[in-house]
Amino acid sequence: MSLNVINSDAASFSVSSKGTAKVGETVTVTITGSGLYATFNVSCQGPGQIISSATDVDNGSTTIKVRATGIGTVTVTASGVASNYDNPADYSVSDYTTFTVTSSSSSSNSSNGTTSSNNSSSSSQSTSEPEVKKSSEKNLSSLSVSEGTLSPKFSSGTTTYKVDLTSETESLTISAKAKDSKAKVSGTGKKELKIGENNFTVTVTAEDGSKKTYTISVYVTEKPTQFVKLGDQNLGILNDLSKTDVPKGFEKSTIKIDNKDVTALQNKDMGLTLLYLQNEDDSTGFYIYDVDNNKVLSKYQTVAVNGKTYVLMDAPDNLEAIQDLKTATIKIGDVELSGWKFEDEALSHYTLVYLMNEAGETQLYTYEDTEGTLQKYTPVEEENDNTLTYVFIGTTALFVVSTAVLGYMYISFKKKSISAIKDYYERKNQG
Repeated sequence: MSLNVINSDAASFSVSSKGTAKVGETVTVTITGSGLYATFNVSCQGPGQIISSATDVDNGSTTIKVRATGIGTVTVTASGVASNYDNPADYSVSDYTTFTVTSSSSSSNSSNGTTSSNNSSSSSQSTSEPEVKKSSEKNLSSLSVSEGTLSPKFSSGTTTYKVDLTSETESLTISAKAKDSKAKVSGTGKKELKIGENNFTVTVTAEDGSKKTYTISVYVTEKPTQFVKLGDQNLGILNDLSKTDVPKGFEKSTIKIDNKDVTALQNKDMGLTLLYLQNEDDSTGFYIYDVDNNKVLSKYQTVAVNGKTYVLMDAPDNLEAIQDLKTATIKIGDVELSGWKFEDEALSHYTLVYLMNEAGETQLYTYEDTEGTLQKYTPVEEENDNTLTYVFIGTTALFVVSTAVLGYMYISFKKKSISAIKDYYERKNQG
C-alpha cells in the first residue's frame, strides 16, 4: 500500500482488504484513520464495482463494499483531507489496496481422462452478498452536564441548550449517548470554563457518515471577590462587562484598587471613572468612582434634555443651607432625581438640580417643567434701598462660576429677596 500522511507522526491513514476473491464475491475494504479525522473519496480500477461507501473516518475505521465483476486485479483507492488531534491544520491523505479475482467456481470428475460436470458439461454459478444499507440514525438518546441544568430539558430533536453558572464553577463534564450503537459521539468530556459565554458542541456521526450537532451555551456569571463601600453598602466589583452596554463616551481601562487590577470605564472629556458593581441585593449597575480618594461617589445616572446628556451628581454640602428652598424629588422625563423647589408658589414650575454636562462641568441648573427646558442657574445682582439682593435665574448665557465664588453666593443667598425673583420673571414674561 502507499501511505500518505502529512503533518503528523502520530496519526495514520490506511486502506486494506483480503488478497483474493472469486468472481461475484463482495469484498470488504477497511479504511482506518488513527489519531485523525478524515473525509475522503473512493475510486475503483479493474474488474470491480463499489456497491456501498463511506465518506469519513474519525479516529477509528469504516468499511466499503466492492463486488468482483471479472477475473483480474482490482485496485481500490481512498484519498481526501484530514486533521489530526495534535495539529488541527488540514493536510492530504491517500492510500490504496489491491486484491486478485479468480474464476467463480469449478468442479471436475475424472473418467477415462475426461473432465465432466453434470452430464459432461461445465457450469459456473456466481453468488454475491446482498447490499447492506447503513443506518442514518444520528440522534442522541441522552445529553447531560455535571453542573447546572440544561435549558430546555433534553429532547433528541432539540439541538440548542443553555446552562447558567457562577464563577465558583471552574469546569463541567458533558455526557452524551447515541440512540444507535453504531453511531459515534464526539465533543463530550471535561470542559474548562471562563467568565462569560462558553460554547460547546456535541457531534453525532451516523453509520452512513451523516452528522448532527448539539450546542450547549454555558454562561458563567462573575461572583465578586473584591468589594468597595458606598455609605453602609458593600458593593462587589465585577470585571465582566460582556453583557452590559458601555455608556457613550466611555472606554474600557484597567485601574488599581487595593493593588489589584480592576476593569473600569473612563471618559477623559468628563473626567469620570465608572465601576461595574453588584449590591447586596445582587442587582448590578455602574457607579461613579473617585480614583484620587479611592471611594465610590454615587450611582451613575443620566438625564437627557434637549438632545444633551447630563450626569446626576451629589451636590456640595454648602448647598443644603440655602434658605427659601426645600429639598424635593424632581422628575425629568422618566428619571427621578434629588433637587430643590422654591417655597414661593409663584415659582412652583421652577426647580434646581445639580448636574455635570458633557464637558465635565458641574453646577446648578434651573429646570422648568411646563416646557421641559434646562438652563444654567446664574446669579443676578439688584440694589434695592442699599440692600444687595441676589436673584437666581435660569439663563442660556455662558457663565462659569468657580467653587469659591459659588460657595460665597450660596452663603449670601440668605439675604435674597423672593420678591425680586418674582419681579424678574414678571419682566421676562412681559418682555
